[in-house]
Parts: sequence; C-alpha cells; structure tokens
Amino acid sequence: MDEPDVGEKRSEVVQAASESAGLFLECPRCRAVLDPGDHGNLVFDGPVWCDKCHAYDRELIRPREFKEIESWSRLICAAFGFSPVPLEISDDPAVFRLKSSVLMAEADHGQKSVRFYPPGCRLTTLCHELAHIHTGHGHTRVWAGLFAVLVAWVKFRLDTGQGVAGYPARQPISAGVPRRVY
Repeated sequence: MDEPDVGEKRSEVVQAASESAGLFLECPRCRAVLDPGDHGNLVFDGPVWCDKCHAYDRELIRPREFKEIESWSRLICAAFGFSPVPLEISDDPAVFRLKSSVLMAEADHGQKSVRFYPPGCRLTTLCHELAHIHTGHGHTRVWAGLFAVLVAWVKFRLDTGQGVAGYPARQPISAGVPRRVY
C-alpha cells in the first residue's frame, strides 16, 4: 500500500485530533468541563486535562536552545505529514514582557510561521503553536485535540530516548541552571 501524500496525512491527523476532542472537553480524571481558551490552566498530553489532575513532564517545559526547537519542529512536521513551518526568534524584551504576563510565541496564520521569544523556547510552546498553524484554529477544541496529540507524541519520544540529533532527549534537573562561582 502506498504512503498517503502529505496533504492527505495532515488532513487525517487533524480530523483524528478533532474527533478525540469530542463535543466538549472534559478532564478524564475529575470530569470537569474544560475551556480551551483557558489553556494556561490545562495540560495537553494525550487527552486534555485540568492542571489539578495532571502535570507536564519537566522535559516538555524545560527551556531549550532555539536550534533544538527548530529541529523538533522539522521532526514533528515530517512525522505528521505537515508542511514545514518557518520559525524565528525575537529577543526584544519590550515585545514579550507584558504588564501581567510573558508572551512565549506567536503564530502568524497568514504566513504559516511562528515567532518565539526566549521564555517560549519549550516543547509545549512549539506544539501549541504548530497546532494553531496546522488546524487554522484559535483556542478551540479542534486546536486542543491536535495540541494534546503532538505533546503526547513528543513525550513518547523523550521517554524512549529519541530526541533530536545533537541534543539529549532527557537531561538532569540541574541542566541549564547557572553554577555559583565562589
């Protein structure tokens, strides 16, 4: 049997993510009804969870080098049959340091690209933005379904030691913490 073309494979993944999200989102443990617009209080990992019942693995939220994020983006897009997404980084603090929060990244739906800011160089942020680009949705249940699928796939790879070339899949908790100089 022939491998489906990229457009067909992408369509199947987005459709499956949409179906897995159901009519509404519900935490699989406590059954709370979840609002994708409140994504800062949710955990997207296979299913969509409330943050009281589940937490991200530290490797998913650990800051990473931008080059590593680019490599993960290429790997995810290839694995799911998505077109590659151009990524860029902007380190202008006037842009990402907001009054009450920090901007992690922005998806440009028209250009189908993502701009990262230093605090957002994390695998969960990458999956969040790729889900926006490849569903064409804002914070909807369809977007949430794909976001959860992408995170689960990345987590599986990390858990099985399959990172991207040149970077270890898992690092000690102290990785990236500056050492004291006495």
